Amino acid sequence: MSAPPEERFGPYRVLGVLGNGGMGRVLRAHDAEHQRDVALKVLHPQWAQDENYRSRFRREAQIAARLNEPHVIPIHRYGEIDGQLFLDMRLVEGENLDSLLRRSGPMDPARAVDVVGQVARALDAAHAGGLVHRDVKPSNVLLVARGDGGDLAASAAGEDFAYLADFGIARMADEGTGPALTTTGTAIGSTEYMAPERFGPNPPDARSDVYSLACVLFELLTGSRPVPVSEPVAAMYAHLHEQPPAPSRVRPGVPAALDGVVLRGLAKDPAQRWQTAGQLAAAARSALAASGVPVPPPDGVRAGVAPAPVDGGSAGARRASRGLAARAPWLVATAALAAVVLLAVVLVVLDRRVDAAREGRTEAAERLVRFALPAGLDRGECSTDAPGDGELYALSCPAAGQPDGFPASTWTVLADDGAEAAVAAVVHDLDLPELDDVFSCGDEDAPEGWVQLAGFDDEPLGRLTCTVDGDGDPQLRWYWEDLGVLGFAELRGGGAEALADLQSWWSDNADRGL
Repeated sequence: MSAPPEERFGPYRVLGVLGNGGMGRVLRAHDAEHQRDVALKVLHPQWAQDENYRSRFRREAQIAARLNEPHVIPIHRYGEIDGQLFLDMRLVEGENLDSLLRRSGPMDPARAVDVVGQVARALDAAHAGGLVHRDVKPSNVLLVARGDGGDLAASAAGEDFAYLADFGIARMADEGTGPALTTTGTAIGSTEYMAPERFGPNPPDARSDVYSLACVLFELLTGSRPVPVSEPVAAMYAHLHEQPPAPSRVRPGVPAALDGVVLRGLAKDPAQRWQTAGQLAAAARSALAASGVPVPPPDGVRAGVAPAPVDGGSAGARRASRGLAARAPWLVATAALAAVVLLAVVLVVLDRRVDAAREGRTEAAERLVRFALPAGLDRGECSTDAPGDGELYALSCPAAGQPDGFPASTWTVLADDGAEAAVAAVVHDLDLPELDDVFSCGDEDAPEGWVQLAGFDDEPLGRLTCTVDGDGDPQLRWYWEDLGVLGFAELRGGGAEALADLQSWWSDNADRGL
C-alpha cells in the first residue's frame, strides 16, 4: 500500500500540525531553501479575500519582523501562497509559562525574577520602537526546552531562555483604539492581566505592559493571579478598584522585599508604577539580592496587628467588669446605646459600599460592551435598555441610522456565565448541528447551526449560532468568554438565504477586529 502524498504549502514541506483553530492552522514545516524547520501560521483562504484584513495582516507581520531583540520570536517572512496568508516564524521547542505553572506550581523567586527580566528586555525593545504589546501573559511567554531533554519544571534560576510571543495585537503607542489584527476573541488582550486604564477610551502606553508584566511576576511567585476571579465583570472591577494582596501573604516564603516591587508595578495610576519594564525587573533583582537570595546575572552579563485574646481577657478583668456594671448600671445603658449607634453607622457604610460596588459592576459591564461593539457602529443611534433578570447592562442598536447593511443588534452583559448559558440553551432547544467554521452559516445544505470560536491553538474562546426564526428573520447569537458579552443580530426578513449576508457582516464587523 502506497504512502499518503506528502503535504506541501508552496515551498514548505509540512511535518505536522502545532495548532488548529477557527483562524487557520499553525504548522511545523521544513523550509528547504534555508534548510530549517519553522512554525508556519497559515490562515483560512476566506481571510485573504478581505482587503482590509490583508492590510492588517501585512501590518502585523511588519510589526513583529522589525523587532530585533533576542527574546522576541523572529519572523522570517510573510505573504500569500495560493490564496492563503502565511507567517513564517522561528520554531521554538519548549513550553509556555501558563502550561508550566499548571503542571508544577509557582517558581522559585530567583527563577521567576530571572524569567521576568528576560521578558522585560523584549518589552523595552518594543517600547523603544514605539510599540505596546497589549497582551503580556504567561501563555505568551515561551521557555526553550532544556538541551538535556529534562523537564523544564526541574530547571533552576539562570537555566531558562524566554521568548515573548504573539505581537499580533501590538500597536504604536500613539495609535488609536480601532480594530487590531489578532486571533478571534483576543483583540483587546486578556482581561485577567489588563491594566485599569485599558478599560477606558484612551490608547495604552508602555506602562500598561508594565502592569501586565507585574501580574505575570505575581503569578510566577505565588501560583495565583493578583485578580483571582475569572468572571469578566468581577475581574474588571477588581483591576479598577481593588488592592491586590502582597505576594508574601499569598505564598509564605516569598521574600517580603518583593512585595513593594510587585505592588508598585500593579499601581492603579500609571504614573505611580515603574515607568519601564526594565525598571520593574531591576528592582525585583535588587530586592532579592538585598534579601540574601542569589540572583543570576542579567543576559549578556550573566508589621501586623496582634490579635485580641481569644478568651476576652483574664478572669480578674471579667470579674472587675461585672463589678463595675453592678455599681454603675447607667454605664451599661450608655454602652448599649453606643452599640446601637455604631451598628447604624456600620449599616449605612455597608449600604453605601454595596451601592458603590453595584455601580462599579455596572460601569465595568458597560466598558466590557465597548470592547465587543463592531466597527462602524454609531453609538448615538443605540439605547441603553433596563437590565432584565441576571443582566448587568444591555445596549440596543436599531438598524435605522446605522451604516448600510447594519442589522438590528443588542449587546448584553450577564452575571457569571450567563452569556455562555444563553447560547448553549439555543443550541440545545433548537437541536442545532455543529458547523465546520464561521463561514458555514447560511450554507445551502445546512444553513443553521453553531460553531466554536477558537484561535490557532484551538482554545475555545466563545460560540456562534446561526438560526432563522418563525418569521423568517436570520439571526446570529454569540459570546466571548473573556468578556462575558452576549451579542445578538438579526436581519428582518430574507429567510435562510440572507443568513450568509448576516454572517458576512459579522465576520467583517462584529468579530472584534478580524
